[in-house]
Amino acid sequence: MLSSACQDTIRAAVWLSTKPEGEFHRIQEISQSLNLPFHFMAKSLQKLVRAGILLSQRGAAGGVTLAKKASDITLISIIDAVDGSAFFDACVLGIGDCEGETPCALHAQWDVWRQEMLALYSVMKLDEIVDDLLLHKVKRL
Repeated sequence: MLSSACQDTIRAAVWLSTKPEGEFHRIQEISQSLNLPFHFMAKSLQKLVRAGILLSQRGAAGGVTLAKKASDITLISIIDAVDGSAFFDACVLGIGDCEGETPCALHAQWDVWRQEMLALYSVMKLDEIVDDLLLHKVKRL
């Protein structure tokens, strides 16, 4: 449902959440650790910097780090930074004029699911995913 760019950016944010607070990591290190293309990762993480989710620092000791605690970063903030709100506003079938007055066949059910997902992404924090990693509920990033 989320774009692959958004999924991979969430993975990168979770990866950063496992590192000591305030420690900067080069984007090349992140992209290699997650087996993702460097230029793709740089572009995606820049969106999180602009959204105030990450801090960026240039130079030999540069890189990126979380701008706030993982317990204060919701998934919806990352989704908004990378994909925008289109996912929660658009028709699931991609029909351009699907809305309340002219709904598609899936509109009513999709609206229920969309609201449930929006609620879930709004309360889910990065630290909860890190906890699942530490408890080995999640096998790999």
